[in-house]
Amino acid sequence: MTNKIDTEESRKKIGFVKKLSDWNRQPAIFDDHTLKIDGHPVMEDWEDGYMKKLADITTFKGGDVLELGYGMGISTRYIQNNKSVKSHHVVECHPDVVIKCINDFREEINESKMHVLSGFWQDITPKLKDGSFDGILFDTYPLTEEEIHSNHFWFFEEAYRLLRKGGVLTYYSDEVKQISSNHMLKLKTAGFHEINFEVCKVNPPKDCLYWQDDTIVAPIIIK
Repeated sequence: MTNKIDTEESRKKIGFVKKLSDWNRQPAIFDDHTLKIDGHPVMEDWEDGYMKKLADITTFKGGDVLELGYGMGISTRYIQNNKSVKSHHVVECHPDVVIKCINDFREEINESKMHVLSGFWQDITPKLKDGSFDGILFDTYPLTEEEIHSNHFWFFEEAYRLLRKGGVLTYYSDEVKQISSNHMLKLKTAGFHEINFEVCKVNPPKDCLYWQDDTIVAPIIIK
């Protein structure tokens, strides 16, 4: 059984903003276990093990890392803990989440171990040079109905441009046990041909609105 119909219906029921800029006017509400914005469960702490796996994939070559979407900062912490990482840039669009990121990692930012780029990735990444990164982790939240289960698709070509040869892309896949043919087609169209993955065990709560399976795919996409 897949969770996709339930997720789509729950996100549609909550509703989406009419303009992307309206998203940033909604308060980001953090508690010990969740991040919610405009009624949407953007992130929950059951994702910890999965975020660690994505961070491990992103940093397996060390070097220069780009992370898109801060959320609760789970993967950010794991990336920062990897001593082989030379530079770490985080792109985050929501002003409240940016403030939380800065407060969480003030020391690392002051020491230039981390750099925060505030804005939507569509506005930020075109300003970055080709072949700038050894690893990229993409985990932004879908902000339109069209993006549900597919918001990463629009980033694949940009990821290919930004990665150095041999660099790795991973992302929150929204897939249960394997990379689907649709994902394969989008990745290959973007230029990727070395496409692998690991299946991670997860344990979301029964009332989780966006994931109800006990596994999720961690993509390992090499340029």
